[in-house]
Amino acid sequence: MIKSKLKHFIKKNKIILIAVNALQFLIKSSFFKVDGSSKKYPKVIQLPLTYNCDSKCVMCNIWQMDHSGEATVAEFATFIKDDLFKKVESVGINGGEVSLIPNLTEYALEILKLPSIKHLNIISNGFRKDVLLASVRDIYKACQSQGVSFHLAISLDGVGRIHNEVRGVRGAFKKATSTIDEIKNNQKFYCDSYDLGCTVINKNIDHLIELDTFAKEKNYNIKFRLGIENLRIESDKLVDQFSVIYNSERQSAMEFFHYKYHSIPLTELPSKFKYFAIYFWLSYQKPKRLLGCMWRDEGVTLDSRGEIYYCAVKSDSLGGLRNGNGEDIFFKTENINYRKKLINDSCNDCIHDYDGKKYFIDLVPFYKDLLVDRLAMNIYKIKLGFMK
Repeated sequence: MIKSKLKHFIKKNKIILIAVNALQFLIKSSFFKVDGSSKKYPKVIQLPLTYNCDSKCVMCNIWQMDHSGEATVAEFATFIKDDLFKKVESVGINGGEVSLIPNLTEYALEILKLPSIKHLNIISNGFRKDVLLASVRDIYKACQSQGVSFHLAISLDGVGRIHNEVRGVRGAFKKATSTIDEIKNNQKFYCDSYDLGCTVINKNIDHLIELDTFAKEKNYNIKFRLGIENLRIESDKLVDQFSVIYNSERQSAMEFFHYKYHSIPLTELPSKFKYFAIYFWLSYQKPKRLLGCMWRDEGVTLDSRGEIYYCAVKSDSLGGLRNGNGEDIFFKTENINYRKKLINDSCNDCIHDYDGKKYFIDLVPFYKDLLVDRLAMNIYKIKLGFMK
């Protein structure tokens, strides 16, 4: 009773709520940096179940990649039973495009057999509404029966023509928004939560405010991320075609993420920090990552052929479950040393918006900026008072 009243009191008092959120954010951070040497079992799987895709995205080459020889449900069931995954709590299914998998529900049911599973997430382009949502309904029911939270994410990279151009498909915007509206209007049938994801590239950099405004008018929860080099989807081969990082458009990206940082209220501290971290990264010639990342030592990528990776963005395959044991592959001394090298060489300047425990020291620039901003605003108000 006392605990319930305390929570209610905190929610009613905005300043106290902000202070509590800020304290919790700090407490959840770590004083110790991960070097990749720890032999922890992964808690999160990134799971590209297919390389087949019906988009032709400017920033992705997966639609031209080979998707033959992908695991059947029966073979996938043997993959997911590997002891390497016994402590996995969260799985994110992506692709390619997941709605092109004819028996997607059956794969999800195998995932739900994981002994520690708590969260399931699916990412889609939303083009095939009826097919996608038919599977999603069944998957959500299965999640509900097991007490597993289920999240949906749909890609939306611009309004109208811009989204069509980014996705390389005529009518992409109409298809995606039709799916989004159905999820939004009838969420109780499909998921516990949903959001939209926008990849910031040169095709949409000048139209992001329009998309952000559109999302607000439609009451869509939209998240923005920088388009980066990603080995798994071969976007590293297309950098000159899409990136805003290595040219004059970097300034526009920096200004947009600065705007997003300041537009997020203090009551939503994790999102506010994410946009600050991207803005901070873009502000320096030698960028520094402030965002956390579970893939440093608690994540694994398992692809549609059973290949295992530490990180889908930078990592080479460590080996495959068709020919070996997951624990042996993941914890092999040679591979652990490879992960340590990845962390040392690549993690500090990566800006992929993976999340995880932040380092305490990396929160300092964020809190410093918040305090300076608040102080500057108070000084401005005092000056205005003298001017009256």
